Amino acid sequence: MKMNVKANIGKNRLHLTFTGRAVKEDLKKLYTDIRFCVADLTPGFDVISDFSQCSLMHISGISVFRKIMNYLISNGAGEIVRVINRRSLLYKQVRNLSSRICGYCPIYVSTLEEAEERLLHTAKRNGIRLTVNRLPVVYTINEQEGEGRILNLSTSGCAIAKPGTPVSENEEVSIKILFKDHTNSADEFDVTGKVVRTAEDMFAVEFKDMDDEGKERLWKHLIDEIEGQSQI
Repeated sequence: MKMNVKANIGKNRLHLTFTGRAVKEDLKKLYTDIRFCVADLTPGFDVISDFSQCSLMHISGISVFRKIMNYLISNGAGEIVRVINRRSLLYKQVRNLSSRICGYCPIYVSTLEEAEERLLHTAKRNGIRLTVNRLPVVYTINEQEGEGRILNLSTSGCAIAKPGTPVSENEEVSIKILFKDHTNSADEFDVTGKVVRTAEDMFAVEFKDMDDEGKERLWKHLIDEIEGQSQI
């Protein structure tokens, strides 16, 4: 397998190119190269991962791939875009992997040109959005309490699946996220926000009035959750 890592300092962007079959030893070398390149970038850097010429990821490489994901998150990655053939076995493999582990929520596109276009025109989100294995959540809206599961979460908002109490757009909501610290105890994080989108069996919330200290605490919870899940 051939791999290439390049840091575009001017655009504050990391480019990863995968060719052939992704195996453990190659991914371990890639991880080392990524660490050198990220050192030249600033937090908020975007990542384009080109899998268009990659056929499959060997099962032995999954643990290193996960390690790479965690490293990018811990070092302040911004938007993550994956260039991949959506009809390929690899696409099904990485989508399945991403749905089962804590990690970032990438954008999937078909070409490098589309990746550049998406990064150029996509509004910069305030914090990378992460999947966190459906953390339990309790929310209150119009003095009614409901329960659900976190689909994805960032320091700017979240998506909640299977809400027990119906919500409407623009309503204010109080949320209690129930984190596990992976030492047999739990911790809670309280935040308020506004419902910005509803769909079948889910709704999205934009957080409001969260100060830097609150964002830092929430981010630490997210990192702890991801690192704890990596040990499972």
